[in-house]
Amino acid sequence: MEAFRSVISGLLSAVIMFLSTAFPGLAPKKFDVTIDEKSKEFCDIIKENSYIDIEDLVTGLPDLSAPARVLNKVFFFDNGEFSSFMYRLRDRCYEDDRIILGKLFYLIGAYFEVFESASVCLEEQEDGKYQFIVYVNYANGKTGTLTTGAFYDPDTGLFYGKNDKGMFDIGYNFDMNEMLVYATVNCWMRDFGFCLGYDIFTYITPLYYYETRRFKFNYGGKEWMIQAWKGMYVAANGAEVGVYNRDPIRFGTFYDCAGDEDMLNMSFELYHDDELLFSRPECLHWWINGFQLSKELYDADELTLKFTIEMKDEQMLKAFTRSVDFNIHRDVTYKVEGLKVYLEW
Repeated sequence: MEAFRSVISGLLSAVIMFLSTAFPGLAPKKFDVTIDEKSKEFCDIIKENSYIDIEDLVTGLPDLSAPARVLNKVFFFDNGEFSSFMYRLRDRCYEDDRIILGKLFYLIGAYFEVFESASVCLEEQEDGKYQFIVYVNYANGKTGTLTTGAFYDPDTGLFYGKNDKGMFDIGYNFDMNEMLVYATVNCWMRDFGFCLGYDIFTYITPLYYYETRRFKFNYGGKEWMIQAWKGMYVAANGAEVGVYNRDPIRFGTFYDCAGDEDMLNMSFELYHDDELLFSRPECLHWWINGFQLSKELYDADELTLKFTIEMKDEQMLKAFTRSVDFNIHRDVTYKVEGLKVYLEW
């Protein structure tokens, strides 16, 4: 295997050397990105409070446009025609409110026009809010403006996206005051459900160290799973509580994310020893969560998650608490007030 990798590496090096010699303009280089002072100000705050240097990540992006340049210069591929086709697909997606897919088509089209440089700016809007705007210069002399859909409210310190889809339509908002990332109700992940494989995947990566508990029960003609997580998420301390269900005829570990009619009122607090790291206020949700950027990261067993869930009726309450009682770990305690369950883990 090592010999095979050496051969492949040698071939790639030879190809890159040939292209760089034959076409000097194709040599790999650093992509030219700048950010304005307002954006840099926020990057500095995040860097000061966490291990994440957004300015370095953005301005250090490599220029990966060589394949597009090769297609155009070596194989006479019409980059402009292809880009126009991608932009038409983008517009159709926007009309159908498929924003994420539309932006993907935009990026593909922009890539084949070949980025030369970009400037990221946080610009004030008429309502006093700010929006991230990206001004792009292309190799063919064209310029473009990308409105990102990421807004900033100076009164609340919140970076957010409109239509409850998160900043940049990625499904998450960011509270600058608490250094807290959290998901919106209608984030794109809601379409993908949840299964054991997702947890297994994250367990084998070096970026996460969390623990989880699953509570499964039957109610209202459906199989339900309420799952909780706590631990370290990349550069953040975090916690989650998710509500999932499915028809009884299905097998395996896959569950659908709860629909609007099955969302529950939930809240939680995350502690390290007796110190409250952050809390999430009670709200109707299917997946309440929070990930707090910090330079003090803790193992899952150092954290205590206190969360509340309000059940729909007595039948659901009994089914859920019975599931907690018989959970194999026996490390979650609870008390009940009315239909609300107060849990500690």
